[in-house]
Amino acid sequence: MGIRHSIVGLLEILNWMEGKGHSRQALLHGTQIDDARLTDPKATLLPEEELQFYRNLLKVSGDTNIFLESGFNLKLATYGVWGLALISSPTFGKAIELGIQYIDFTYTYNDISFFEDGSQAGIRISKSAELGDLQKSMIERDISATFVLLQTLLQQDRPAQEIRFSWDNSAPLAYYETLFGCRICFNQPETEVRFDQEYLAHELPQHNVLAMQLCTEQLEKIRPQLFVAQGLVEWVQEYLLSTPLYRVSMEACAKELNMSSRNLRRKLKEEGSSYKDILDEFRFALSQKYLRNTRMTLEEIADRLGYSDAANFSHAYKRWSGEAPRQSH
Repeated sequence: MGIRHSIVGLLEILNWMEGKGHSRQALLHGTQIDDARLTDPKATLLPEEELQFYRNLLKVSGDTNIFLESGFNLKLATYGVWGLALISSPTFGKAIELGIQYIDFTYTYNDISFFEDGSQAGIRISKSAELGDLQKSMIERDISATFVLLQTLLQQDRPAQEIRFSWDNSAPLAYYETLFGCRICFNQPETEVRFDQEYLAHELPQHNVLAMQLCTEQLEKIRPQLFVAQGLVEWVQEYLLSTPLYRVSMEACAKELNMSSRNLRRKLKEEGSSYKDILDEFRFALSQKYLRNTRMTLEEIADRLGYSDAANFSHAYKRWSGEAPRQSH
């Protein structure tokens, strides 16, 4: 299932490149993006359109480091409601937790996760989809974008202690140190932006619990519109994304898809799947995300996944993974 991104992020980088003297036509070549969409703040992009734009960016610029610099154009305001939710969070740690929970609203094509390691904590960026010639470049863009978010939330020019790359440098070390103002390491096991763990408890100056709750409700409401379904299995996944899990059922899903539950069961079987299998996979993936990237309790996760209590969730998780959820926490 592909994800539609807001056109705002692309527009920021497009304007930046035009300011450097590059042609809009060349940057949009091979996409279906026209001026009407560029001027509509609610417009979205298909994944293939956005990736084509970034291929054009690399070709037009002729600069192998252009993605590192492009990420600095993705300011907090570029993310809309997601960005407002982050800055309204009570602490920096809560902002990270919320941000990862709704990571679909960013411009990433990578897997973004949070970790703690001794006196440091950080954001790990690794590939989640095959992007071919853009694989390394899109991770570089996300490193810079993450760095900008840290600057904004913590109100510090140099919020990172260390940035680790899982590949060799393509420019002099001084170039990276000038960009990020921190220790830079290459050929590391993971690509990470690391900061002082004590920042997690840092109270955000613009925190507003009511604003954060309203933003979260809005994110939940519009999230289903981001996904581009391609087959019946993905339509079922979209239904699960758009419905609180305590309310989901095969009958309601079939009604949403304008068919009988019997017909839905038959068609899913033809695709080698079933409603129960899709629901289990969806819950398992979501539970892993919550266990690894948030500090939610088992009771909170169980409630979010539609289970009556933590014991029922734990039983299901052990059936899926072969281990208790606390071992994955």
